[in-house]
Amino acid sequence: MFEKHPGWNVSLPLGPNSLTWKHFGDIRSMLILGRAGTLQNMHPVLDAALQEHSNFFTDPMDRFDRSVAPIQAMIYQPDAEARATTVRDFHKPIKGVAPQGNRYHALDPEVFWWTHVTFYESIIATQEFFGTPFTEAEKAQLVAEGLTWWRLYGMSDRPAFGDYENYKSYWTHMWQEVLESNTTTDFAANIHTAKVPAPPFVPAPLWPLIRYPVMAIGVWISNATMPPEARKILGWTWSRADQLAFDLFRRAVRTTWTLTPERLRYIPDAWAGMQQYRQPSEQHSDGDSDPENATAAK
Repeated sequence: MFEKHPGWNVSLPLGPNSLTWKHFGDIRSMLILGRAGTLQNMHPVLDAALQEHSNFFTDPMDRFDRSVAPIQAMIYQPDAEARATTVRDFHKPIKGVAPQGNRYHALDPEVFWWTHVTFYESIIATQEFFGTPFTEAEKAQLVAEGLTWWRLYGMSDRPAFGDYENYKSYWTHMWQEVLESNTTTDFAANIHTAKVPAPPFVPAPLWPLIRYPVMAIGVWISNATMPPEARKILGWTWSRADQLAFDLFRRAVRTTWTLTPERLRYIPDAWAGMQQYRQPSEQHSDGDSDPENATAAK
């Protein structure tokens, strides 16, 4: 049983000066979207809910698209509480009885909190693998901002915390006592063999030609970036050759990032939201911002 230590309710503001704002919309986070989804789905309640209520197994890209955009809007649009209410209320009908016989609800704060933690953990992981790793102080700041973010949902603080030491203890607790390999994670590990529909941005005639390699690379990146504890639970293997190849890949991503115009470094919805908070003098007519005033990026 996870027990919070003193100092659990540390919180820091979101908004343009926060680390969450500066990094949640990083386009490189799309590389580990499958990793984040797999971590979430290792929770037995989420596995049961997806099997009974979701189209994840027939159209997983649709599920990701519907999940990511509203949560991005919570950070980058001005009506954050209204956006959070919308995200929360999506989950109201998701309830039932798991195969083990226990009842579940997607709005159980303990379950919803795990999902929430994986989002800001993904900010840390993106920089760890493809950017400039955060310092311990920056990680602590992100965790404190995560509590403010959580409170936008209007849910119980019972499972929540904003203290970095609690975050590390919780992470260990989840590996040791809660998370599992299950039907949903097995599907994710072999998603490249499933004939899933094309993502919205890929022409339908092209998708059958590129589906297998694209999805297989996605699974490989998920494996590469997966915490060792998760890899052990899932039974995923990782070789020295895999690691050498991944080291080359991540270097290429970092190099490409430094050469990419700023507006292309962010998910389009995040970039559009960020521009609403910039002074007109900071923007050029082509939509790029003045590098001296640009939002900091790792």
